[in-house]
Amino acid sequence: MKIFLITISTLLSFYVAAENWSLVHEEQGIKVYAGEYQKSGVIPFKALGVVNAPIHKVAELIENDQLKPEWSPKLKSVIIHERISKDELIFSEYYSTPWPAVDREFLLRGKIKRHSDEFIEYIGESIDNHYKDADHIQALVKKLNFSLKKVDENRTHITFVFNGDMKGWMPIWLMNLIQKKWPLRFIQGLRQQLGEH
Repeated sequence: MKIFLITISTLLSFYVAAENWSLVHEEQGIKVYAGEYQKSGVIPFKALGVVNAPIHKVAELIENDQLKPEWSPKLKSVIIHERISKDELIFSEYYSTPWPAVDREFLLRGKIKRHSDEFIEYIGESIDNHYKDADHIQALVKKLNFSLKKVDENRTHITFVFNGDMKGWMPIWLMNLIQKKWPLRFIQGLRQQLGEH
């Protein structure tokens, strides 16, 4: 079953202007930027990288909810609640967080914008409805934009922008770790799942 779901595992905030991004980590050609902290719990980030696979192959993997927990960091499971249309749905992603923090749920309304064969966007934001799980803290996603852009026949450029609030209590060291390492691990996971070593 293929669907949109680009995840997020622990993260987000209010809008952060592009000029406020600061490079905080670079590894294997992947650059991770942090946005300005607006308040406790907010984890804005932007990640840029290239995957050595055709754009349609990357899109197929991103839209496969059954495979996502195999490669997306800390993702326990995904549930599709409603399919509003072919490219719009309501879904939840459930993420584990280290003790003593409580696991998070990202309950999102997601859209896929297929601009062309060379450019695809995955956009999501939080919603509040009866699907939320009482056993998880509800993270608030203000902005989630994951885009794929064709570089050539065998390479795809990824831009991942996240802005929201993790809600609930979380130690500063864990927030910093999520902001710097989670988007890196996400792109690395994509690469590995696509057979890149």
